Amino acid sequence: MKHKQNAGGYERLRIGSHIRKWRNIKEVKQKDLAVALRISEAAISNIENDQTDVSLSQLEDISIALEIELNELFIDPQEVMEKRIKSSAPEYNQKIMLEPEWFYTLIGNLQKKDEHIKEVIDRFLLNLDQKGSTKRVNH
Repeated sequence: MKHKQNAGGYERLRIGSHIRKWRNIKEVKQKDLAVALRISEAAISNIENDQTDVSLSQLEDISIALEIELNELFIDPQEVMEKRIKSSAPEYNQKIMLEPEWFYTLIGNLQKKDEHIKEVIDRFLLNLDQKGSTKRVNH
């Protein structure tokens, strides 16, 4: 976790990136989190970029909205996942066992990326084809 020293000399917790990661894992849009917290989308962005302080009450609301434990906001989600994996795997079995929620999130994210890549390639090919047609007509 990153710390930032303030004018008072003590270190300030910077957990905005953890909030952003959890929000992305849970597939919650900034707008939806803002609505749940009754604050602006810009305020969520400021929180995630560590540009504004977050109250304990807001942290509680964020953890409820993201359906995670409050203390998990203070830990990088990857570390939480690793702990969950280690605690769910029996000692006699070294295979990693993932919770279905994480697996479905991972698959969903990969599918979205694949769809986006396909759209980009399709637009590129269409643009390339249109330019080729224009050149053939002009010659």
